[in-house]
Amino acid sequence: MNPMPRTLPAPGQTRHRTAVAAAVALVLAAWLASPACLARDWLIYTHSLDSQAVLIDGQLRGREHAGKRAFFLELVRELLTDMAEPLPIQEVPLARGLAQLQQRDDVVLFNLAKTPERLPLAHWVGPIWEETDWLYENSQRPTGILSLEDAKHLPVCVLNGSSHDERLTAMAFTQLKRNNTYSTCFSMLAAGRIALVASADSELAQRLREAGVAADKVRPSAVQLGRDEGFIALSRGMPEQDIARWRAALQRVQQDGRFQALHNRYAH
Repeated sequence: MNPMPRTLPAPGQTRHRTAVAAAVALVLAAWLASPACLARDWLIYTHSLDSQAVLIDGQLRGREHAGKRAFFLELVRELLTDMAEPLPIQEVPLARGLAQLQQRDDVVLFNLAKTPERLPLAHWVGPIWEETDWLYENSQRPTGILSLEDAKHLPVCVLNGSSHDERLTAMAFTQLKRNNTYSTCFSMLAAGRIALVASADSELAQRLREAGVAADKVRPSAVQLGRDEGFIALSRGMPEQDIARWRAALQRVQQDGRFQALHNRYAH
């Protein structure tokens, strides 16, 4: 039996199919080049929330008027909404967040102080916060320190992995007591288990409440550690277009009043 002859497409059909294929290829190429396609799902971490956040429908949300970390949380949620990237935010210990930031190229970590030592570790978006840092002491057990040198051999509690931890470690402080929460540090201070706590002034009252410590039990020593600016840190290997999206989103939120509104609602 002779095989059936194969029907060849008419010349017009061939041209039509070629044109359709070319159009599909162009659309696909344009989509692949778009920010929506280029941006992968980021791993978004925050730290040290204490009681400033609650879990609602599986999502971390800032508590109104709870403090700066509630504000940071809601600010980053607003930035993600602005970029049409409704990704979850996870709370992790600061030391783990810093490790992930350096080991991966898709991590967003906030709020983070931009110290000289950390500068090459990330891309920095911000600042989103400013504050003054002190060595705090028990008002009933004053240390009498007048300089950082005076405090080098005293037991000092620091947030594990924080800029205070890094700075005092570099200065060869011999009795650093690392903890994952500031409230525990202040509890230890009130109990006389340590001499000093390295902390910012912006949330002292909140941290003392969480620790169950009366405000008159703690006071700043004579030693100021300096001023910190807080940033959103992005992995060093993150694509440039992703970094540009974060910076543009923050600029929009700052310029149209959303930043200040969130600050007023959550930070104080």
